[in-house]
Amino acid sequence: MSHALRAALLAFLVLPAAGASVAVQLGGPQPLDLGGDGRVFLELTPSVAEAYVGVPQRVELRIGLERGFLAGELVPLFARSLDVPVEVRAPWLREARGGRWSEPPQPDSGARSLALDGEVAFATALADVEREGRTYALHALAFEWLPDAPGELVLDGTELRLAFASAFDDDPFRGRLPRDRVDARVRGPVARLRALALPEAGRPPQFTGAVGSFALEAQAEPREVEVGGMVLLTLLVTGQGNWGHFAAPRVGPFDGLRTISERSELVDGALRIECELRVTEERVREIPPVELAYFTPGTPGRYEISRSQPLPLRVRRTMKPALVDVPLPEAPLLTPPVFIGAGVVALVAILLIVRARGRRGLPSANEHAMAADFETRLIRPGGDVTRLYPAYLAARLRDDATQVVTPDLAARLERAGAPQELAQRAAALAVELAAATYGNKAPKDVVERARAIVRELDRHSFGG
Repeated sequence: MSHALRAALLAFLVLPAAGASVAVQLGGPQPLDLGGDGRVFLELTPSVAEAYVGVPQRVELRIGLERGFLAGELVPLFARSLDVPVEVRAPWLREARGGRWSEPPQPDSGARSLALDGEVAFATALADVEREGRTYALHALAFEWLPDAPGELVLDGTELRLAFASAFDDDPFRGRLPRDRVDARVRGPVARLRALALPEAGRPPQFTGAVGSFALEAQAEPREVEVGGMVLLTLLVTGQGNWGHFAAPRVGPFDGLRTISERSELVDGALRIECELRVTEERVREIPPVELAYFTPGTPGRYEISRSQPLPLRVRRTMKPALVDVPLPEAPLLTPPVFIGAGVVALVAILLIVRARGRRGLPSANEHAMAADFETRLIRPGGDVTRLYPAYLAARLRDDATQVVTPDLAARLERAGAPQELAQRAAALAVELAAATYGNKAPKDVVERARAIVRELDRHSFGG
């Protein structure tokens, strides 16, 4: 098939829009090697010869086309029109071992379209350059390699594909058609990128692989909470570095604070960490700083630590259910009728006391109120069984909620008036909840077990 006929067939092809594949297999003889021809050159230049793991290494690929050759002899490789009718082939861009390549830059005011490995890409148009009496139009593609392991990456096999002709025919329907199209290529030089291992000397124990420059900020809500309550700690890591290649800073352990859950995500070029903390002791006064250790490249590189600010907390003791106060009537004047009435009341009271001896163990109104308060708080939004259940036991025992879960809890409940088997079950559940990390999302079966035990305990008076 002649060059003219092949060009005519390609002209009828309709190829996709920007970003889609544009590659067309032209077939025919091996492309002519234009190396040393002087009309085209291809350069591959790393920004640095070596850098530490986690430090981006920029690579610039420059394409030089002689102005007269570009304007008068180059012909399209594909049916789709491109600003610069060439294709760059860079097989090393598919290399993923030991790091990752960033995406080619997006179009801007100085971008010119060309083909890169069968896809539409955009190069930056640079100022013309003069070499050995020739003027070249210069275009550059920039790439960034982020190594995550020490070693060397060889950039080999770079090639520029193009087609040109020395004679053309003007077709009224298809425009300018080459008579003697020649497919050609220019091979690029070999380049090497070397990644150095981060130094062991001076590495902090909390280092998780962050390389760059970072700042750490913290917020917490609420700042006033009861013992057993929850605080949401939010950390924000900002700066420049190897995002996605290091672990989030460790939160805690903090004295008097238990980590319930932790999650992190990259949002708008920053790392956001949310951590739920439960306050376990009244003496807590603040959330201590969180630390992020990172390595700052330079001459020489060094490890640094960014710390969040401490966040003051106000912790209240868990409130016990209030006792039911029944006001007493004022004493009447001791007139004879009143005196007689008082005698009758005293006699009735004596009979009731004697009768009550046979009913010892029945709960008081105040004890019923404690059980009702537990049920009410449990079904409210945020009702936390891990906090409410110990608080109920503490109120029944007239004890501090932060001190109620002890090894002798079962014995104390039994001495107070609970049957032995019930006291043992109640104490076992309290120990289980103290060791759990449910927050206000405890499994339904745990909540129902707590509710059932409270209802059983409500049938017995403590010390009645």
